[in-house]
Amino acid sequence: MSKLSAKRKDRTSITLEILLLLIALLFLFPIFYLILTSFKSPDQFYQPLAMPDSVYWGHYEKAVEKVNVVLGFFNTFTISAGSIGLMVIVSSMAGYVIARIPRKFFQFLFYFFISGMVIPLQTGMIPIFKMGVALHLIDTRSFMILLYAAGALPMATFMYSGFTKSVPREIEESAAIDGYGKFRVFWLIIFPLMLPATGTLIMLNIYGIWNDLFGPLLYLKDPAKMTLMAQVVQFKANNQSIDYGPIFALCVMATLPLIVLFFFTQKYMMKGLVAGAVKG
Repeated sequence: MSKLSAKRKDRTSITLEILLLLIALLFLFPIFYLILTSFKSPDQFYQPLAMPDSVYWGHYEKAVEKVNVVLGFFNTFTISAGSIGLMVIVSSMAGYVIARIPRKFFQFLFYFFISGMVIPLQTGMIPIFKMGVALHLIDTRSFMILLYAAGALPMATFMYSGFTKSVPREIEESAAIDGYGKFRVFWLIIFPLMLPATGTLIMLNIYGIWNDLFGPLLYLKDPAKMTLMAQVVQFKANNQSIDYGPIFALCVMATLPLIVLFFFTQKYMMKGLVAGAVKG
């Protein structure tokens, strides 16, 4: 019976692996089709199953001629890095204080942050826009950074609070005996221990910020401040006869950095998620 059960388990695992492989290929096909089609000549572009006879760079040349891709990369990177940096700094300190100080006020703050996770984004569009106009921040990169960081704060504070509770208090007491203040204890001792949570939060938020289309189109007007995804829409809107070749090329240039980032950081993201599940 043990041999038969072992064989059944092997067959089940093989079947499951094949099924997961097919599902993975199904999800990867749009990316493969996007990249492949961007290198097709205009004669083959509308032949979805045809392989390109040669590598055609005309779509990329046209996209670079009509769109300032370098400026788009700069705007996207600036907004993404600023949002992630501000989110990590504020939420890590907030999570640490909430977890370490057992007062009702800080518990109220914890639930206040958590409530932000259930509020739909669409309900705040008009108030946020009016607030941006009143503060003279509309059509600025700073406003986008503040919006993205504020949207990520609830989840980030929740995760940092859980990680802080798993850190023994004896470490902080030992540092205090050595003459460390609260600020130095946090940034030199506690925060490095939160790196799994930090890496996970970065990976969970960078994709949404980088690929966001609605925010830049709503809160930015100056073409010189548009992100890559907004440039794709503007390129389509500014051309009456739509040429999808350059659009595919722009999409490849916009998504390629995220694909490379995912391949190099996926193992760290999984470690962070597992650690958070165990510690939280």
